[in-house]
Amino acid sequence: MPALSSHLRILKDADLITEKKQGKNRFYSLNRKRTLELVKFFEDMYDYNLKSLKEYVEAKEKKKKDLSVKKNMNS
Repeated sequence: MPALSSHLRILKDADLITEKKQGKNRFYSLNRKRTLELVKFFEDMYDYNLKSLKEYVEAKEKKKKDLSVKKNMNS
């Protein structure tokens, strides 16, 4: 399974997993500290993007409302 081995090597190089060799077997475990850092990173990114989307939608709605008020004033 060369594809699986290369994926595991990448995760190990990124310090996201640890490897224990016992005879011919290899046992892999998550590096909890590093994976929690990764989860935090994605949560922060999600929160940032959600906040940005909220600000964009609110600004667009305000602009739409302002144009509507302006149009009604000119009528």
